Amino acid sequence: MMQSSLPSKTIKNSKKKATDTSHKKSAYGLVTPFVLFFIVTILIPIIISFAFSFMKIGYSFEFVGFDNYLAIFRDPLFIKSYTNVLIIMAGSIPITMLLAIYFAVLLNSAQLKGKGFFRTVYYIPTITSTVAVASVFMTFFNPTGLFNGFLNALGINGVQWLTNPFWIRISMIITMIWLSVGYNTILFLAGLQGISKEIYESAEIDGASKFRQFFLLTIPMLKPIILMATVLATINGLGNFNIPNIFFGTSNGPENSALVVGVNLYKTSFEMVDFGKASAIAWTMVFVSVILSAIQFKFGGDKND
Repeated sequence: MMQSSLPSKTIKNSKKKATDTSHKKSAYGLVTPFVLFFIVTILIPIIISFAFSFMKIGYSFEFVGFDNYLAIFRDPLFIKSYTNVLIIMAGSIPITMLLAIYFAVLLNSAQLKGKGFFRTVYYIPTITSTVAVASVFMTFFNPTGLFNGFLNALGINGVQWLTNPFWIRISMIITMIWLSVGYNTILFLAGLQGISKEIYESAEIDGASKFRQFFLLTIPMLKPIILMATVLATINGLGNFNIPNIFFGTSNGPENSALVVGVNLYKTSFEMVDFGKASAIAWTMVFVSVILSAIQFKFGGDKND
């Protein structure tokens, strides 16, 4: 009996090994195209870009060490581009988050009818082309555009939206808010729907007002989503290109008030044809994104982590 059972066990083991090998081959076959695509289109360009940031690229490739980084940090336009970006981000991100949370709470209300319609309306800006949105808002910001028409109707003098450096930044902040609120509203709405109603019912029984429930229950429970949305908005803000490019092209606007890092990167690459410095600018965007994200996780993350 022992001898007859050994071959059957051996056959079963060999079949199992063959099946496992077949499954592994299938898995590798499914994963390999993605891995190759990632290596060719993402990983290799990243490595090349990082190498270029230490080179002077002309008719030949010359290693110059940190000269490109030193050169861009001495460039007033580079500093100006980051100043503009940080101002625009500081003006747009907090307002975007506040409006998105407010709209999400409204959409999560049990008394609201037609929730599907309003969700669609709020999300439309997200799926609309940024170029199209910037083009439409540029007409709104014209001296005889919609916004000045509204101000004139209220008896207020029109604003120089696209000629005054201060209002140029405000115009870009308004456009970015309009583009971003819908996406973040849907994020926060998903978070709100994940909060158990029993928690609010218990708080109401304990005598907590809606105001206290919002700040003591809703906001703390939305904290991970708020942190994620803020980090994503920061990364997106640093890479802002289409809005100032549609508004002013590569002219930078009066007093370079519309110059952002993305436009500066584009001009360095394709107008100055200095791919070494352009790569250095690109990598400063990566470093700044990492630093700002780390700060946000430090002060906005879970203290127990």
